[in-house]
Amino acid sequence: MGQPKHEARTILLTGSRAPVTLELARQFARIGHRVLVADSLPYDLCASSRAVQQRFTVPTPRHNTTAFIAALRHIIQTEQVDWLIPTCEEVFYISAGRDWLTPYCQVFVEPLAKLKPLHNKWLFIQKIQALGLAVPQTWQVASRAALIAILASNIPERLVIKPVYSRFATQVRFLEKSASVLPSIDLSPANPWVLQAFIPGTHYCLYGIAHDGKLTAFAAYPTLFTAGQGACIYFKAIDAPHLLSWMQTIVAAEQFTGQIAFDVIETEDGTIYPLECNPRAISAVHLFEPSDRLDQAFFGSIDSLIRPVADRQVAVRFAMVLYGLPHAVMTGRLGQWVQAMGRARGAILQWRDPLPGLFLPRMLGRLAYQSLQQRQSLQTVSTQDIEWDGTAIRIEGEIEERQAR
Repeated sequence: MGQPKHEARTILLTGSRAPVTLELARQFARIGHRVLVADSLPYDLCASSRAVQQRFTVPTPRHNTTAFIAALRHIIQTEQVDWLIPTCEEVFYISAGRDWLTPYCQVFVEPLAKLKPLHNKWLFIQKIQALGLAVPQTWQVASRAALIAILASNIPERLVIKPVYSRFATQVRFLEKSASVLPSIDLSPANPWVLQAFIPGTHYCLYGIAHDGKLTAFAAYPTLFTAGQGACIYFKAIDAPHLLSWMQTIVAAEQFTGQIAFDVIETEDGTIYPLECNPRAISAVHLFEPSDRLDQAFFGSIDSLIRPVADRQVAVRFAMVLYGLPHAVMTGRLGQWVQAMGRARGAILQWRDPLPGLFLPRMLGRLAYQSLQQRQSLQTVSTQDIEWDGTAIRIEGEIEERQAR
């Protein structure tokens, strides 16, 4: 079950509120690594997990980046951490502070200057187009007048508009070129949106781990059940060499190191169109098992490509009941939903490690209460302290002083 002692490493995972972080913690621990987790929320999924040896509460990266980086460095030095692996959007703040952290451990993230054009939906499309790959017709819109002018030009009838920086597809709007009423959205130079031609086809999520432009792990799954318009809640691994080849082209061109994910549309003629990039972990991690040895992909200690078994299925069961079941009933896919629930492994509740699943309602209850208080969506309050929308990240010269205290 365990890995030889001399190969074991101490790993610090950030973003321990997320199911994907719990998955990584369980996999690393099963293999024999020592797992620590950190988050700015005072409660999370990983806190009660048997896989986690210690959990740390750190300052919010978005609102106190200097203290956040200082806290991570203190943990790294005190606990003799070998690898720091971000999982959620705190990745951008760790990227900004990597120079303060890399002297003490391996920080599995690229510099911020490399991540920003991938995270920015307008710059990302330009980057992919420059590689000679197909992209949707895309315009950056910074005012209502500019939007009206574009809609009056010779463009496709069906369109999609979304903020340059956004997550979970919660702000995606669909519109018709000939619509008499435009969506009520905040457009400004400080808050630009991207307008794209709607591309009909099959939506896929792609995930990879890379070192110096070479993928060491890859997974892909179609979008079948989601939480509203947002995140996927059911994952079925597929064998898709053409999607792998497409992703390898981009990762090689970027000489990318770290975790990276893409949302793409494949049309009937086989053309792959990129929608957005997330240079961080996504739920595809659930498709791997400890026996796949995903740790070797992170450490870059293999020459082969690690992939999950095709047709392996995993579901976030509570979300499948809350979101997936009503949508399945409305769209006539109840049979597909029943089949998915019957075949998929649960992403959170597991008999080897039951407490995270049992404590999940308490965590969701706290987030729901916060959502009602702030009159914001549950997804918004779950990430608002770690989001990054391209603003300058300042890390002041207080780290050395704070570290000495």
